[in-house]
Amino acid sequence: MVQSVRVAFLVVVVALLSIPLTALAQEETTTTTGGGTTTTAVTVVPAVPVTPVAEADSLADWTYRYLVPTGLVLAALVIVVTVILYFRRVVRNRYRVVN
Repeated sequence: MVQSVRVAFLVVVVALLSIPLTALAQEETTTTTGGGTTTTAVTVVPAVPVTPVAEADSLADWTYRYLVPTGLVLAALVIVVTVILYFRRVVRNRYRVVN
């Protein structure tokens, strides 16, 4: 029981200490105007500056350029040939011409 109380206390302390750390990522700027009034603006500064990465202009892989269209054409050809052969072998033999 003492161990679970220590763990709970440690979690609460870490949570309470992490709240002020977020304020360190902000930068306050104070400016004075002509009438003697002071205004404060808060600027958020990221902890790690991120530079945008330019995307590389890449061509499609050769598998997408050649194998996929070839596979689609072959599949369509197999379907057409299957339909033709089914008609010639099965449907044609069902009916006979009577003279």
